[in-house]
Amino acid sequence: MLVRQDLIEIIEDALEIERGTIDDNSNVEWHEKWDSLGHLSILIKLDKRLDGRCSPISELSRAYSVEKLMEILEENSLLEQ
Repeated sequence: MLVRQDLIEIIEDALEIERGTIDDNSNVEWHEKWDSLGHLSILIKLDKRLDGRCSPISELSRAYSVEKLMEILEENSLLEQ
């Protein structure tokens, strides 16, 4: 299970951006590196960190914001607030 800060760090690592750059309001329109390839990288890192439990969650492929990712992960008991 992840906490909010874990998710933020996974996104920053996946997008190869400086720590502290991403916050709860960040989304695909906010950063040029969060494109389709960047989003795929985020999903791969999430799935790896959560031992393959993200792969079956199709909604994640359309979650182009930190807020939406958090919401979906919480709904699937993979993120605690």
